Amino acid sequence: MEKFMPYLEKPMMVGASLTAPFDLEYQKKLTKIREELSKREVEVRSQLANIEKIRVETLKKTEEMKYSAHHDIEKIDQDVMKTKNLDTQTKTRLAGEISAIKSDIEKKYSELRSTILSKTILGQS
Repeated sequence: MEKFMPYLEKPMMVGASLTAPFDLEYQKKLTKIREELSKREVEVRSQLANIEKIRVETLKKTEEMKYSAHHDIEKIDQDVMKTKNLDTQTKTRLAGEISAIKSDIEKKYSELRSTILSKTILGQS
């Protein structure tokens, strides 16, 4: 005949291990740890998604910065070449400055892009 112990949530036959109440207690603790782990995993994945969005936005802004600066420099370069009031020496000097600024734009763009991409790669490792 089967008899059940009244203090257990699940029926247990008499004569079974007396550690069952402790097993149940540890199972509850382990379940709680698993739930907390799952919750934190969701939080971390959410943060990673936010980081990815920021990375994409930053790359886009870097591209826009480069395009905008090049566009503005080209307009000035064309204006300088069209202007008849400037002598050849001034035009040459301005062309040199424009060239230096173009190089600076490319350098800054490359540095920013490299930094953004390297941070992403390090973060994924």
